[in-house]
Amino acid sequence: MVASSMTIQDILPYGPNKSNSKKLDIDAILPFIILPLLLVICTLSRLVTIIVMILIGMGALYAQSRPRNKNRSPFFYHWTISSGVCMFLVFEFGILSLLEITQLENLIFLVLLSSTCYFFYKMKAVADFELATGGSKGKEYSPVLTSDSYYCQICQIEVNERFFHSIWWDCCVLRPNYIYFLSGQIFSFATLLYGTNLGLTTVCQPYILYGNILMPEDCNDVYYEFDLALCFVSCIYGLGYLLVTSLVLIRQILIYIPKYTEPQWKKLINVLTV
Repeated sequence: MVASSMTIQDILPYGPNKSNSKKLDIDAILPFIILPLLLVICTLSRLVTIIVMILIGMGALYAQSRPRNKNRSPFFYHWTISSGVCMFLVFEFGILSLLEITQLENLIFLVLLSSTCYFFYKMKAVADFELATGGSKGKEYSPVLTSDSYYCQICQIEVNERFFHSIWWDCCVLRPNYIYFLSGQIFSFATLLYGTNLGLTTVCQPYILYGNILMPEDCNDVYYEFDLALCFVSCIYGLGYLLVTSLVLIRQILIYIPKYTEPQWKKLINVLTV
């Protein structure tokens, strides 16, 4: 009877499992629809660009400030993926089509982007391995948490040493994968800084800052053509991501890097004091 019941629930088109999987599919698809639509709306005028970018920022702050157990949706992770895909496609098919970026500059951009993707992929892979093996719980897991750990309601594992869960990558950042998270953030910062500078100096009138370094100066004419406006607003969106990445890196320097390197420093001190 149990096997029969399970089979019937699986066959029913509106069973609980089907509704949950359908919701997950919608959450995964929506970012790839909403973000391109918002970027297209931004191309209407400078005022519309400012309003939409402020709304996106407010939405991100609201999602980040919510309790961890309420951010179970994969929507935020797929928003990160859709952001990277959209900015990459605009750069490769929009900005490069203006024929003002050299092959060497594009190669440097692709190397930085590939390094970013590699480190974040490794971060996710290690987090999934820890979740599958239960390595972060320890051999004898106890529901009584220590003062230096908390229980992640989303991953349902104990996060030791007060590392954290990232809703934007849909995984916990632990000691085993923290170095990949930090490296990914550093390369992400470099990729966004380099890519947005190339994009803005291509669609706007640039000026020479120092040597061969260009900076955008006059961007008043970008909204007269759709392709230029789309490249411009994508770069502005990338600058917003660059600001967030900068804040994340500052937080790592002040809080998590000292915590991550503390055991190594203790070992070195113990060796020197012997």
